[in-house]
Amino acid sequence: MADTVKRSKTKYKSIYFNENTKKYDVKYNYKEYDPKTEKNRYRAKWVYNINTLTEARQELTRLQTGGVVEDSKDITLKGVYELWLIKAKSQDFSPVTINNTSRNMSMIYQFLSADTKLKNIDETVYQKFCADMREHNYSDETLRLLNSTFRKMINLAYKKKLIKENFLFYADNLKTKRKEDYTVISKEEFDKIDNYFKDNEYWRLGENKYPKFRLMFNILYYTGLRIGECLALTYNDFEEFSYYRKTDEKPIRIAPSSESVKEKYLQGMRININKAYVSAIKLTKDPKNLKKRNIPLAPAPGRLFMRIKEEHLLKDGLLDDKIFNWQYGLCDKTIKKACKDLELPLFSCHMFRHTFISNLIKSNVPLSVIEKVSGDTQEIILKRYSHMFESDEIIVLEAMRNL
Repeated sequence: MADTVKRSKTKYKSIYFNENTKKYDVKYNYKEYDPKTEKNRYRAKWVYNINTLTEARQELTRLQTGGVVEDSKDITLKGVYELWLIKAKSQDFSPVTINNTSRNMSMIYQFLSADTKLKNIDETVYQKFCADMREHNYSDETLRLLNSTFRKMINLAYKKKLIKENFLFYADNLKTKRKEDYTVISKEEFDKIDNYFKDNEYWRLGENKYPKFRLMFNILYYTGLRIGECLALTYNDFEEFSYYRKTDEKPIRIAPSSESVKEKYLQGMRININKAYVSAIKLTKDPKNLKKRNIPLAPAPGRLFMRIKEEHLLKDGLLDDKIFNWQYGLCDKTIKKACKDLELPLFSCHMFRHTFISNLIKSNVPLSVIEKVSGDTQEIILKRYSHMFESDEIIVLEAMRNL
């Protein structure tokens, strides 16, 4: 009968000294997620006969970090992302691309655990993944980004021969709206929505919530903020500004009416966009594409903000407090309820952004200015709103005619 193995603990958890072999053994406890049963299996892996304590610690670290190696047939979703990260850094991908992919993977992990082995992901798992994302009420833009990132990881694993079969070759892709299919919210429709929140009440915890919802949808309509950027706003993110110019013309004002500021030439309010709130993981991060920016605020939402700010301060609130303490799902549910009551199309929060950018294009605002206030690159704007630039061909033809 073989001798019983006798191990003694070391000062490092999971590393043991084997009294029989006089060497070190490492025990790594881990969980393995099964996407079909949606349950974790708890397992342990031993590595034996390590000569020194230093080598044992290195081996434990390797096991804890996933030990990413390209010949691993049990690679996980997190493992293939780490391989992509190595590739991205070696090929000098932009910090924006790396940051966006990292954020997308964090959101994907809500629906598929980071410990999910790629060999266990098939067409059925992929379809459920897509369905779960839709139920989360993400915008079509976010759905496209997450789906694209997920498919990128699967294709990389297949290219490196880490999975035998790529189910994406035959699985139906996630279908989302094209940008030109989005409904633009007309000014008449928006006025109905605005009056709905002005004339109705929704009381919760002793407070009528509709004034803040009215402010939110005014901000979305007049600034084109992403919903995550809007949810991250604090009272300190709003600031007044004034410009002066040497002219004899009558002073121009774009700010809320006030006799005390009548002599100002040009003044108003703007919003500093420097963060975004991710409802699903309840964290505030940098805005998309790391695009921090200032957006001038139209008079209507400016007046609404000043009233709500004054009420907040009267209740001993702080300027660093968030204005909207809600999750994205509640915002989307609220606007859809209003639309249903008003017998309007069921607009989503993202449609306000699409409307804002579309209105700027229709008003012949230079592309460089749209890029500055929207936080998207000119390349993305042209790609997503190309259908709105078709009339520009006439400008080109006219120019050629006059040569």
